[in-house]
Amino acid sequence: MPTQEPEYPALVMPESVERQAVTIWSGGVALDGDVYRPRNLGEDRQAPAVVLSHGLGGSKRTAERYAARFAAAGMVALSFTHAGWHGSDSRLMQVGGAPDLDGNNEAIARVRAIRELVDPLEWIQSYRAAVDYIEGEPNVDRQRIGAWGTSFGGGIAMFNAANDARIKALAVQVAFLAGLPEPVLPHARQRAIDMARGKISSLPQGIDAFPSAPGTPHLARSLQYNVLNEVGKLHVPTLMLDAGSEDMFDIRENGGRAHTLLKERSVPVRYEVIDDIDHYGIYFAGYERSSATALAWFERYL
Repeated sequence: MPTQEPEYPALVMPESVERQAVTIWSGGVALDGDVYRPRNLGEDRQAPAVVLSHGLGGSKRTAERYAARFAAAGMVALSFTHAGWHGSDSRLMQVGGAPDLDGNNEAIARVRAIRELVDPLEWIQSYRAAVDYIEGEPNVDRQRIGAWGTSFGGGIAMFNAANDARIKALAVQVAFLAGLPEPVLPHARQRAIDMARGKISSLPQGIDAFPSAPGTPHLARSLQYNVLNEVGKLHVPTLMLDAGSEDMFDIRENGGRAHTLLKERSVPVRYEVIDDIDHYGIYFAGYERSSATALAWFERYL
């Protein structure tokens, strides 16, 4: 598997869409984002909005073709990069001994930037900050905000949709939704114990690895993250797209399981499996279908 996402087809920006680089602040960290807007909105028109999240190894560019397509249809779209990845800033970890504070509780300290640490709880908060940001964007109808996510970011989008009443519709693709695999749990629990006892850093960069994806998993924090446990709180119309030849996880235990749980509760849900594509194929051979289906979903429910 690649250590970063593949090179996607270049975005051909629709003439009716403008893109603006923005900074989103989440927990004191500056996140790199882009807002896509229809050029003809004017000052008074209210439009629906969609917040888009990338997955592991991705950036705001992962979703740019989707965001531009949504904007060309009259929506305001925000794609952003999670902390520690690509153009976004990082959390900082103090190294060495604790510095002496002066009378203003200030000190000079040596710090290390933590890059590519996958802390799902931080990703959840970053996504919420992105929703906060889009809520303050001109022309956005605050009653019509949608969530979109792909891969690991699909689970993040679903988690937020289940816990943030501002989100009124959800579309995810090739989404990882299950928690840590059972064989990993003892190791993750030991990581949590060792962090609490100061044996390892609370920002554990580089000490663990995913079997087939980039970044360091924060296993201790991942013990608190299982999107399937949140599905019982999900009430908004939900679209899920999976790859028929998914090569990174079992879709039956992710999108398939979530679909079953939502159908049992009569939540408006649509689940489609796109045949003959693998995980990354959703952005290539599967792009036209995945983007058109998501757009139709948001046009119907936002």
